[in-house]
Amino acid sequence: MILPQGFVDELRERIVLSDVIRRHVKLTHRGREALGLCPFHKEKTPSFTVNDTKGFYHCFGCGAHGDAIRFLMEAEKLPFMEAIELLANMAGMKMPEPNKVDVAREKKRADLLEIMEQVCQFYQNQLFSFNGAKAREYFQKRGLSAETAQKFRLGYAPRGSLLLKFLEEKRIDLKACQSLGLLARNTQYQTLHDYFYDRVMFPVFDRKKRVIGFSGRVLEKIEPKYLNSPETELFHKGEQLFELPFAIDTIRQKNTAILVEGNMDVISLHQAGFTQTVAPMGTALTENQIQILWRLCDEPTICFDGDGAGQHAMIRAMNRALPILVPGKSLKFAILSDGMDPDDMIRTKGPDEFKRVIRNAKSLIDVFWENILNTNTYSTPERMAKLQENALSAVKEIKNKEVQALYEHEIKRRLKNLTYQLTHKNYTPVPKIKLPTSDNTLLLSYLYAFPEKLGNFVDTLMEINPFQGVQEEALFHGWCEAILNGTDLLIPNNLEEAVENYKKRLSPENVEEEVGQMLNILRLKHLKKEFSDKQSEYLKTENPEIKKELDILSSEIDKLSSFEE
Repeated sequence: MILPQGFVDELRERIVLSDVIRRHVKLTHRGREALGLCPFHKEKTPSFTVNDTKGFYHCFGCGAHGDAIRFLMEAEKLPFMEAIELLANMAGMKMPEPNKVDVAREKKRADLLEIMEQVCQFYQNQLFSFNGAKAREYFQKRGLSAETAQKFRLGYAPRGSLLLKFLEEKRIDLKACQSLGLLARNTQYQTLHDYFYDRVMFPVFDRKKRVIGFSGRVLEKIEPKYLNSPETELFHKGEQLFELPFAIDTIRQKNTAILVEGNMDVISLHQAGFTQTVAPMGTALTENQIQILWRLCDEPTICFDGDGAGQHAMIRAMNRALPILVPGKSLKFAILSDGMDPDDMIRTKGPDEFKRVIRNAKSLIDVFWENILNTNTYSTPERMAKLQENALSAVKEIKNKEVQALYEHEIKRRLKNLTYQLTHKNYTPVPKIKLPTSDNTLLLSYLYAFPEKLGNFVDTLMEINPFQGVQEEALFHGWCEAILNGTDLLIPNNLEEAVENYKKRLSPENVEEEVGQMLNILRLKHLKKEFSDKQSEYLKTENPEIKKELDILSSEIDKLSSFEE
């Protein structure tokens, strides 16, 4: 149905945004704005603001932004038209009368959804009938409980075209069933038969948990292993994520999603407590599916099977994501042991081991870099030059100029490091350091071991001053004085051993990188505290200058957020 723009404009004018949002968020009014905990990500300090005058909400934490229509679509998972209808009821406005074409289209869609619902019930009943003994045994061997089977409405498609007989008995339109991919026609004999047979059945749901398609898995070793519904008026597999309606709340709450390959992987992980899991309907991950996940969370984790096919799928997913990367949105990649899939890991090694794998997921840029190294050789200057050309050419695939520039900077840094390794045989790379929050001995040791390389960090260190306690501050001030005054640096006794070890083991170039990483983490923590203080001040005064400072701080925090683990 096409709505007149005037209707939508009037609806926005009549609606008080805070009244809509208060259904989900406890709001406290501060001047012209209201403040509350963001419903789209977990937070303890309110950063979600609502401005009734301007008619929009904004979260300084996760960036969520929009009007009343967008809020209902995101918070209640409503399609656009249903959000409009709900707001119209709240505003006491009558919806425009749909034209005959709209009415016919909606009637047809409702009839098709009713057919899919009856077929889903048929498959469910078959699972728990005499015919479904083999299918029930299959699910039991895979560790699924009866409660899980019922929750996800799992079923069984029997042999013998029993669905066709069921549809004929119910006098359901067989032509419509054929258009929905439930029946197929034998071209030789021009007879209809079941599209799915002798397969365990996984219904595919839309956001309102209405059945729109099916995915069937064989019980014997025949191909194809999985058979999905064909493209229909209801079902477009490149735009669907398996079990998203059951995962969407957890994805929003945790601001993360897990994407796996197979239907059984999804069901097993949900049963094990990983209710943020979805799958891409047995096809290669599409740009549209990535965008769907990005609307719900910032960095979904891809966890494909640990075999060769799974690794290839991971690289394809990376290549699909690169051109559409935007600030704040990326992917992570969890690597499974050779030959294992998530379902195997859950059943043989348990949820804790899978949780560890997800926790150790690699960033997209790390997978990008590893793929460059795995697909190029660099044993000679000429080959190294080709690797550099290929790497920087691949970075150009990123369309967003800001992200592209940062990727290019990082890849050039890694290329420089790689060249250094090749020309210095005794070079020992140091892993990324996560700076302890209560012990800064490592940072102090670096400063005293390489003052000539780290002196350029003195201003940043003095600004954020991470050191706590009398002894740490004394050591830091002594270092600063030596750097700023150009005097000799006296190494304290309690740092001598650590300083000597780092001098022997690290290259000056490498330690500069490590300290840079540390300071990014520390500066991020410093900026977040400054942001919180400024936000409290802004809510009291509504000073527009402070609002500008908040926007600048928010931008700086976003740029550094990748360093936070």
